Amino acid sequence: MKKQHRVPASTRSTESEPAFFLHSTRGVLVSLVLFMSACPGIANAEELRVETPSGLKKAAESAQPGDIITIVGADWHDVELKLTLTGTPEKPVTVRSQVAWTGESSLRLHGAYGVLDGFTFKNGSLKSGHVIRVAGSHHRVTRCTIENYNPAEVDVRYPWLSLYGHHHRVDHCRLAGKNHSGNMLVVWLVGEGEVGSHRITGNHFVDMARGDGNGFEALRIGTSEFSLKSAHCVVAENLFENCDGEIELISNKSCDNIYERNTIVGCAGALTLRHGNNCIVRENLILGDGDRRSGGIRVVGTGHQIIGNHIEGVGDRIDGAIALSAGVPDPKLHQHAQVQNVLIDGNTLIDNAGEEFVMGHGLGSRSRTLLPKDVTVKNTRRTGKRLLKQLKPEDVGPVASPK
Repeated sequence: MKKQHRVPASTRSTESEPAFFLHSTRGVLVSLVLFMSACPGIANAEELRVETPSGLKKAAESAQPGDIITIVGADWHDVELKLTLTGTPEKPVTVRSQVAWTGESSLRLHGAYGVLDGFTFKNGSLKSGHVIRVAGSHHRVTRCTIENYNPAEVDVRYPWLSLYGHHHRVDHCRLAGKNHSGNMLVVWLVGEGEVGSHRITGNHFVDMARGDGNGFEALRIGTSEFSLKSAHCVVAENLFENCDGEIELISNKSCDNIYERNTIVGCAGALTLRHGNNCIVRENLILGDGDRRSGGIRVVGTGHQIIGNHIEGVGDRIDGAIALSAGVPDPKLHQHAQVQNVLIDGNTLIDNAGEEFVMGHGLGSRSRTLLPKDVTVKNTRRTGKRLLKQLKPEDVGPVASPK
């Protein structure tokens, strides 16, 4: 057999390579054209830069799914704007802000599948209304900041971030320095259509001054009027620090919500299930941090589950770590319903003022004569290290990377 000679690579002919390369390139180009034709949203998506409110409004009106609008230039002062964004689940319309909104600026968002990214409202104030009001459905508010947006008078009431409609997401936002009446974040359940089903995750609620009455909650879901509606909201992995507005730090006033893996540090109030039924409070870390007015978990209503929470060093704001309220016979919507059929399982209670469990908080006041019934308490831990993660400022808010 004749011996075969291997030709060194450096001396091989390349005459046939251009034809092969051209054939491959044509295949790629044809495939790319076909892909872009099949996905017109990708082919037509635009990135627009605007510098004025009128420019933003015009860009939003003509935006197509997948478009990104970025606000650039000087800060905006006394701008009151309503935007309607209409995207799709795969291609939302995104508005990013690289400017601060000041003075009496406010923003209303309607439509569906829009994203507000990186907005900052600071050192301003309103006479009424909402700083950011989100309606419609399936919007996202992410990496936004509202800070020191306070009127001259503490009793002027307006919320900072309001959610109407359904299926919104608020994540990695910072709400800081509120000193007047009204909530930092509130979910409204008004209307006959679908409401709720929001996700509130990874946010930083910090430095809310002590109020002079009701209406100073950091977070509220629902109202007494609509408290028997199912909201189906999830409040998870948020950090609450030094929020001292009132006894209800978090005020639940609706049904079927979940509060889990939140960290609460040094807040003069309690995670309160004030109205509504069938909520889950699970694996929250609540630390008094030396605040004698801090509280743990306060329960009103039926069918709740209080599971796996760690409460340590809280004060006597609600007379104990976990307080089950006394109820009113045949209560009206704004009154205290009797606590019934509640599971309290696997909670850790360490060095708290008052009692571990208060059975009948407020008994005898305002016609509250009914003690809790059908309550199961089991597997309580009173020693041991913390098993739950303590969230830090760097884990939440705009400084953290959105998931």
